[in-house]
Amino acid sequence: MTVVHLPYTYNCFVCGAENPAGLRLRFRQEAGEIRAEFTPRREHAGYTGIVHGGIVATALDEIMFWAAAYTTRKFHLSVEMNVRWAKKVAVGEPYRLVARLVKEHRVFCHAAGEVVNAAGEVCASATGKFYPLRREEVPLDAAEFYFDPAVLAPEEFFKREG
Repeated sequence: MTVVHLPYTYNCFVCGAENPAGLRLRFRQEAGEIRAEFTPRREHAGYTGIVHGGIVATALDEIMFWAAAYTTRKFHLSVEMNVRWAKKVAVGEPYRLVARLVKEHRVFCHAAGEVVNAAGEVCASATGKFYPLRREEVPLDAAEFYFDPAVLAPEEFFKREG
C-alpha cells in the first residue's frame, strides 16, 4: 500500500511545525483516505481532561480540507461544517483522524471525517463543504511550507490551471 505524506507549514495552528500552541498534525494519504494521528495535550482541554470541542472541530476541518485538496490538487476554503460529538475526546489519549472526499461538484467539494479512539470507536464525526480556490486566490505560497523531503512537494498544489 502506497502512503503519501502531505506537506505542512511553519505556522499553521493545525500543521505548523514551529507553532508551539498548535496541534502539529501530520497528514497522509493512505488506502484512499486522509489520515493523521492525534494525541491532544493539556493545553487543548476545555473541561479538565477533556479536549475542547472547538479543537476537535478544527482537527476535523483540517483533515477534511486535505481530503478535498489531495484529491483535486487545489486548495479550498471551508464554507460549511456539521460536527457531531459522540464520546469525549480525552487529553493524553491517542486518536486517529480519518477523512475522505465524498462528492466533487463543479463548484463545491463535500468531505466527511471522523475522530476514532484506540478501541475503534467514533468519538466525533463531521461533514464539510469546501470551495476550491484558483492558484492566485491561495493566500500562501510554497515558501511558507516546511521543507521536508519525505512529503509530497507543495508545488503539486500550485500547478497553474490551464
